[in-house]
Amino acid sequence: MREPKVDKRATIPVVEEVTVVGPKGSVRVLARIDTGAARTTLDTDLAARAGLGPVLDRVRIRASAASKLEVRDVVHAKVIILGREFDISAAVTDRKDMRYHMIVGMDILREAGFLVDPSKGNGRENGADASH
Repeated sequence: MREPKVDKRATIPVVEEVTVVGPKGSVRVLARIDTGAARTTLDTDLAARAGLGPVLDRVRIRASAASKLEVRDVVHAKVIILGREFDISAAVTDRKDMRYHMIVGMDILREAGFLVDPSKGNGRENGADASH
């Protein structure tokens, strides 16, 4: 009898505490894990607090809530999730009115191999302040 194959990949909830590291230091934030987002996106204030920059590029993105393309700056960022470090190019936009000031996209999820479990909550996603 064969043993069933067990997936050893880490499972994360749809909201996870993430650390963004930049020249000004580390900033912890609750991030929305979004399998529908191609690229990780940070709020402009979050990027400024971590000291991210200079702008490396500009990309055009069709945000889910927008009807037209939006141009966003791209900066290098170091992101830590579950103790794993990722060096990425993150888009920066104004997310101050959004519940989560950071979206973790498929650029990190593909590299990490995380499994996203929508039923796995962490107790912080409802009514939590997204910035620490």
